[in-house]
Amino acid sequence: MTAIPDRVVFDAEPLIAHADDEPGGTVVETYLGAVADGDAAGFINCVNCTEIRYTIARKYDRAIADEYLEWIDDIGVETVGAAGLWSEAAEYVLAYNPALGDAFALATAERTEATLLIGGDGDYDEIDDIPIARFRDGPA
Repeated sequence: MTAIPDRVVFDAEPLIAHADDEPGGTVVETYLGAVADGDAAGFINCVNCTEIRYTIARKYDRAIADEYLEWIDDIGVETVGAAGLWSEAAEYVLAYNPALGDAFALATAERTEATLLIGGDGDYDEIDDIPIARFRDGPA
């Protein structure tokens, strides 16, 4: 595995994989550990938090989803609001046509000058203006 960047934005997929003990979850744990230890600054957009909450709540329940999101906050992952990024997110949709949550993750990475941690699917293959790291190969 490559070195953990000093600034990382978490897309929803890595954190869902971590929460659900999916393949690659231990890689995500390393990134989260770097944030918790103060070795990296961690960020997540509130739109991606929405994705995490409903995905985990559907599989388990709302309380478990909320507990996980509170833990993410407690270890130091900073939630970035959508209000200041909606225009940049729209530009990513216009240029690359990603899902809305992915567009907000990209805009957050651009704004925070961070590496975006994503899954292994091809949704980001055309992106070359944002540093991207994958926590696994292929989708879950």
